[in-house]
Amino acid sequence: MRTPKNIDEAKAIVREEKNKVSSSLSKMIGSRWLLAILATFAIAFGSHLAYAPSRLPPVGGLSLAAAGLPPGIDFGFAGQQAASARQAAIEQGAPGFFQEKINENRQYVPLMNAIGLGLALLLLGVNMTIMTLRRRETRG
Repeated sequence: MRTPKNIDEAKAIVREEKNKVSSSLSKMIGSRWLLAILATFAIAFGSHLAYAPSRLPPVGGLSLAAAGLPPGIDFGFAGQQAASARQAAIEQGAPGFFQEKINENRQYVPLMNAIGLGLALLLLGVNMTIMTLRRRETRG
């Protein structure tokens, strides 16, 4: 990120970064890409709730970079900061901490599966509604 020389330049930089984030979110929300990710989570939590309620779905290795972002997505400085925060959390042992807390509270895993399924289905419904509103007529 460049360093501003005066207040007008700082305002312009903030405006540019805000536009990057808002346009990236606008491209993601209501996209087929997000639909696929949310459907995957709904299937994972639903199947674990039905067939293995004492286990959580293994989503530890999932990241947006690995899943592949849709073209034209650039979160700018906020994305860079989120990536560095994620890396710092990994270095500080956050995954191990959360796994330890889950192991201490195993009796709540079926509830976590149900909440994950409900949240994934809710977000999936919102995403599909936005997709429908953006595309007034159907094709095909």
